[in-house]
Amino acid sequence: MNTMNILLLGYGDIAQRSARLMVADNHQVVGACRNPDNKPLINGVETVAADASNEQDLRALFSARKVDLVVVTLTPSEYSKEGYRQGYVVPCRHLQQVISELSYSPYVIYVSSTGVYGQREGEWVDESSPTAPDSDSGKMLLQAEHLIRDLPVPSTILRCSGIYGEGRDFMRKQLQQGKATLRDSWTNRIHQDDVASFIFHLVRFPQHRHRLFLVSDDKPTKQYQVYQYLAEQEGVELNGPVEPGPGPRGSKRCSNRLLRSTGYSLLYPSYKEGLAQP
Repeated sequence: MNTMNILLLGYGDIAQRSARLMVADNHQVVGACRNPDNKPLINGVETVAADASNEQDLRALFSARKVDLVVVTLTPSEYSKEGYRQGYVVPCRHLQQVISELSYSPYVIYVSSTGVYGQREGEWVDESSPTAPDSDSGKMLLQAEHLIRDLPVPSTILRCSGIYGEGRDFMRKQLQQGKATLRDSWTNRIHQDDVASFIFHLVRFPQHRHRLFLVSDDKPTKQYQVYQYLAEQEGVELNGPVEPGPGPRGSKRCSNRLLRSTGYSLLYPSYKEGLAQP
């Protein structure tokens, strides 16, 4: 495969994990974020200071090099409607403007969330399911997706379910602090290494690219069952009633059938394999 010039717009954990796979495959990788000095050094990755919500910064990134692939991993500036608007919608609007001015067509992979779904009754959802989020964050995420979908270049949107793994241990901390609220609602998750590896899978196998993927593991699980498993692992006693669902994030079961159809093999097919890691 030819060497690609890859721009990671947003250089957090998922981008860094993807970058390691990309440089090992001899691609040229640039990681752009506000504070690159705070990021770990990865051999072969050039880091650049740039603000995704600043159109001039974006324009400079694309004028400095011909970009074959852009991987967009954004975060909210704060956990509010305005924070999600500034963190997702504004950068995507600027990106749309800058890419529309280019004389070539980079491929864009955009990491979104299953928060764009509003199902609350345990329904199965896939890429064709209706999106009617009832949260402000979900509405802003969907608005940003529409901007990516309307780009004048090829794009893929990855709707990731709850990302977990190293440094993402909210449930474990709640359990250890005795703050776990048990709910009888369906939850879905994907290990951070699987998100990064699936991004790399699409880099390696362009024939499997679709406009939209739901990125989740094989096993939607009731929330209280995950807590029960964690409690066994930690040797913690789990008391308290199981509250009826749905929880604050609804109750749905995410199908990964399309992801599986690309030949991608999950590193962590369920929460049990993923949570068994230290």
